[in-house]
Amino acid sequence: MPDLTHEQIDVVINWMNTWEQLKDTSIPIRFKEDFTKQIPQIKKPPIGIHPKWLWLELRKSELLAAIVRYANENLKIPSEWTAEFKELCDK
Repeated sequence: MPDLTHEQIDVVINWMNTWEQLKDTSIPIRFKEDFTKQIPQIKKPPIGIHPKWLWLELRKSELLAAIVRYANENLKIPSEWTAEFKELCDK
């Protein structure tokens, strides 16, 4: 028999609880215990950081958006922004 997912187990337990004969018995609880043990518990690694290439693309997008906002308001665009944007585009 293939392994059941958590969602499938919950559906079966809800279905069992609709039966008057099974309601408030240990059968749905035992079913959940037995079948949950079969599902391998996958431990996810902790959240890391964005890859450098993605961070650089995000930074480039943020710089461009800031430059456009300043240009739309007719404000002087800091030269550091344009220099960094050019540097990121050259990579």
